[in-house]
Amino acid sequence: MVVKSVDGVSTLVCVKCGYRKTLSKDSSVMLRKSTVFTQYIEKKEEVVLGIPPGAIFEETIVCPQCGKKGVYYWRKHASSAESSDSIVKTFKCSNCGYTWIEME
Repeated sequence: MVVKSVDGVSTLVCVKCGYRKTLSKDSSVMLRKSTVFTQYIEKKEEVVLGIPPGAIFEETIVCPQCGKKGVYYWRKHASSAESSDSIVKTFKCSNCGYTWIEME
C-alpha cells in the first residue's frame, strides 16, 4: 500500500486491487520503505570485426588467401552425435579478413 493525498486527505491505497483507507489525523500508521531488488546483468564484450574477445594473435601463421603473416585464432568445443570430442580452431586473417577452420 502507498500513501496518497486525495483531496488533501492522506489515504492508503493498495496498488494491486485499488482498496483505499482514509487516514485520520489521530490514527498512527507505521510505514516502511519499499525494498527494490535490482538485477545486475554482466555486459558482454562486443565482438570487433568478427573476432571474439578471447582470440589470440599469431604472427607466424600465413593466410592461405593473401599469403601474408598475422592471423587471429580461437578455439571452440563442438559436440555432435558423430564425434564425442572435437575442437574447432577458427582462424581469421588480420590483413584480408579471410576466415577458415581446422578440426582438432
